[in-house]
Amino acid sequence: MGKQQNKVTGNRGETLAAEYLARKGYKILARNYRSKWGEVDIIARTRVHVSTSTRGDEVVVFVEVKTKTGDRYGEPWEMVNRWKVEQVMRMGELWCREYGWTGRVRVDVVGVWLESELPRIEHWESVEI
Repeated sequence: MGKQQNKVTGNRGETLAAEYLARKGYKILARNYRSKWGEVDIIARTRVHVSTSTRGDEVVVFVEVKTKTGDRYGEPWEMVNRWKVEQVMRMGELWCREYGWTGRVRVDVVGVWLESELPRIEHWESVEI
């Protein structure tokens, strides 16, 4: 698969991931947030429920999306290494400074499989490597 096709596939996966997160109640704040130091695929906000008696705290989530069209190179989460998680966190810190966010943050990974007509999506929260 060429570079242009990879970009098309990645964009489709990111769109499907953003739609999936929105259906789960996440508010999408940004897509493809870039600086000279890197990129975050999706930035979203959601509520984390700490107990059944509270409404929950808001958390900003920096999401790395990995899209697969076959089984080469392993599963999506296997494509996210320590360096990538650290880069997403650095970009998240930059976004927080730029937008004045001082609340909770986390890094998630969304895997999108485009191997059949119906895409399969999985979401891993609070990724730590």
